Amino acid sequence: MAQSYNTVIIIGAGVSGIAAATKLLKNNFNKFIILEAENRIGGRIQTLPFGDGHIELGAQWIHGEEGNVVFQMASAQNLVSDKRETIQQFINSTFVTSSGSELKSNHLRDYLKVAYSVFDDSPKDDLERFMSLGELFQKRIENVLVDTEELPLKQFINWCQHYQNSDNGSDSWFEASAINIDTYKYCPGYPEISWKSKGYSTVIDLMQEKFNDEVEDLHIKDKVIFGKEVVKIYWSGDQAEVLCADNSRFKAQCILTTMSLGVLKNVCNELFEPELPEYKLKAIQNLGIGTVDKLFLKFPYSWWSEGTTGFSFLWSDDDREKFIKENKRRGWDYLCDVFGFYICDNCPDTLLGWIVGPAARNMERKSLDEIKIGLMYLLNKFLGDTYTIPFPDLVTRSQWGSNSHFYGSYSFHSMNTDKEGKANSQLAKPLINSNGKNILLFGGEATHSSYFSTVHGAIETGWREADRILEQFME
Repeated sequence: MAQSYNTVIIIGAGVSGIAAATKLLKNNFNKFIILEAENRIGGRIQTLPFGDGHIELGAQWIHGEEGNVVFQMASAQNLVSDKRETIQQFINSTFVTSSGSELKSNHLRDYLKVAYSVFDDSPKDDLERFMSLGELFQKRIENVLVDTEELPLKQFINWCQHYQNSDNGSDSWFEASAINIDTYKYCPGYPEISWKSKGYSTVIDLMQEKFNDEVEDLHIKDKVIFGKEVVKIYWSGDQAEVLCADNSRFKAQCILTTMSLGVLKNVCNELFEPELPEYKLKAIQNLGIGTVDKLFLKFPYSWWSEGTTGFSFLWSDDDREKFIKENKRRGWDYLCDVFGFYICDNCPDTLLGWIVGPAARNMERKSLDEIKIGLMYLLNKFLGDTYTIPFPDLVTRSQWGSNSHFYGSYSFHSMNTDKEGKANSQLAKPLINSNGKNILLFGGEATHSSYFSTVHGAIETGWREADRILEQFME
């Protein structure tokens, strides 16, 4: 069915698309619409009420302070938690082996601190630059001067891999290039900062408030059309056209797509007509994106000891193999990759479990009832000798890997990414029509050369593309 003509179409009401929209409205440009496949605003930001608090299914922390637009907006409204040592939650957690024994070695914390610092230094030569993060870790950890005789070293390294994968977004640290250490830029300040209240979805409101003094009645939702899954983008000629899964069509002079890298990887060959240039297809192909999922268990009360920050699980090879064999019919092999449960900020009596990679996508196919039973079995296996664990009141999980509107969590530089890290800027490069005008623009965290994988990076790309649009249409 035919739709009214718009000067600009923004595809995606995630944080990048909303950032672009707010900047356009600030500059009195309102000849645009936003097409959103989901039934909500936020994209990979999703804050949900849960029990007596709220949880973050997607983006969890503010990464850094100085130069971070999210921190600047949130701190100005006193929304940033005083808690700054978020990473200590993992280091100070209780490490438990698959036999149910708590590790109490005096060298445990020392080893963990050294392991965390392995990626602090840039690759020192071409040999290290061409390594994966996994290979670089193994090379550098050999020189650790911490007494590890009392520690199950292989199990620790396996846990470190799972943690690192959850941090950089890869399915495996052997898929992630060592160049991530240099190409990803940290904002100075604490690297992982929690929200005080309300949650990460607040950032959408903050972007609108940023411009409220200059623009009255700034209502982004009025610009969003929900349930519009884009299946075709025609970008040849003087006009562009978008076809949606419900057969609706929208025309415009310019399109800004903020689709996730995961979607582009899965559908780019069928999505665009004409086909994207070779350099852009190569950038999409060579950048990486994996699955990082969360599992939330809300209990009737906090059954863990006071001062506990969480529980980290260490599987031996024999126990893992035995567990998978014994529970093959149940399909519980994914449970071996839940690398720990940790106290959940802003949600009382709740534990947050982390799982990454193929195991996460396997988990996503399970029902919540199946997951609840499996996670309780897992908790009792590791902690049942120490604690009496009540059955949870509420259980939920994220599904970023299987959701066809995302197909992954956040981007990283893979082993196929060019060693100069230029793929992000190649993905961000606008495409022009026969008149030399921008007709197809690209935003989203994967198009940021320094802050890929982050919310503040996604916001900056939205503002960047809004500037392109304003320059073209506000002459």
